[in-house]
Amino acid sequence: MANHRESRDIARSPEWLFDIVADVERYPEFLPLISAAKIVKRHENAYETEQSLALGLMTHRFCSRTELDRPRSITVVSGDRSFRHFEIRWSFSPLAEGHCHVDFTLDCEARSLFLIPVIQVLIMPMATSMVSAFEARAHALAVAAGCPETRQDN
Repeated sequence: MANHRESRDIARSPEWLFDIVADVERYPEFLPLISAAKIVKRHENAYETEQSLALGLMTHRFCSRTELDRPRSITVVSGDRSFRHFEIRWSFSPLAEGHCHVDFTLDCEARSLFLIPVIQVLIMPMATSMVSAFEARAHALAVAAGCPETRQDN
């Protein structure tokens, strides 16, 4: 099973980051492997999504269900036949000055022999840069919206 865990303090509010992570249909705009993402069914605090991964000349589609607990957490699971196990968890905790502590976890095990090397070679490297990609997206959207820049002391 492949897994990745990351924690980071980010200079944006939990609500701001939650909304960006929850906006799955925008992922193709800033996550390189995601070529398409469409919400196919909405529930009160959840949605079901069809996503496509661009794998060179090939595309792999899978379905997932996302549970939303705004602004605290987002959990994504897939019962897709491609995976024995697929789960992503995001948690957002408020910090001083409108900042946020983010915890990100990806646990994934492929069922398909085709996907095992794909996960190791493509998906896991993407996972290691996932929090950075969302942090950059949050900053870009804040600048575009004219939000005041917040700085984070390291």
